Amino acid sequence: MVVMPGFVDDVDQEALTDPRAFEAYVARVLAERTEAGVRPGARRWGHATAMLAAASPIARSLGISRALVMCDRTNTASRRVIESSGGELLDVTALKRRYWVPTAPV
Repeated sequence: MVVMPGFVDDVDQEALTDPRAFEAYVARVLAERTEAGVRPGARRWGHATAMLAAASPIARSLGISRALVMCDRTNTASRRVIESSGGELLDVTALKRRYWVPTAPV
């Protein structure tokens, strides 16, 4: 398992191998999320780029060769982060842009 200091250090080891434990972990994470995101004063400091870069080796260690990453259709900053991380546009819906992002370094 890949360990990233300060990043996703609360995953129950069972969630990495047991589908039911993983579902419980995902439910907990979704319950904790907020719509606030990165505060305005800390934007454009590379936080989203760092988060995507930190998640990629974890996904790769789980056997995921590419990840589906989405952003709001009008979110130019997120679009740039995804595209600079090697994201290939899959499609654009009424609300979202969907990309395949490789988990191996670009």
